[in-house]
Amino acid sequence: MTPPKRPARLTAVSETEGLLRIEPLLMPPTTDVLEAIRTAAAHPETRVIGVTDDEGRLVGVVPILRLAEAAVARAAPEAIMSSLFELDDIAEFSHAIEARTVGEAMLPPAAITRNATIDVGFRRMHERHLSGIYVVDDEGRPVGYLDLLELAVFYADVLEREASSSGDDPGTAQ
Repeated sequence: MTPPKRPARLTAVSETEGLLRIEPLLMPPTTDVLEAIRTAAAHPETRVIGVTDDEGRLVGVVPILRLAEAAVARAAPEAIMSSLFELDDIAEFSHAIEARTVGEAMLPPAAITRNATIDVGFRRMHERHLSGIYVVDDEGRPVGYLDLLELAVFYADVLEREASSSGDDPGTAQ
């Protein structure tokens, strides 16, 4: 069997937008962590909050898991501390327990443009251990959100098309 070609990885992000119709979840850095958790709970499809400045530019991201850890660390620190053994984990825990705003909890921005390939988007998410990434315009303002599940759906569709055109089972296509 000839391995299928992989043009999908060269597909522009703009061609995958809207597969899951996930809207960006944006907040200013001054948003209280507890308020952010309540807002995020109302938008469970977005797993990474975008933090924007006064001009609407992306200045950071906050994975929902990080927000949850910040709240748990404040309410029941022993729930998290008991699993910490590495110095890096302990340092991150102390940062989480001190965070009172999304600006204090945020990580550096993680973004791509609409013209970037989904391969670049996936690699950036993987490198940063994020389940979503923001799509920004030339000014750095969020115009979309690309989710890891969205990429998985796109790749699943490609694998199914490739398998049906070659007569193979889509679950075994390489």
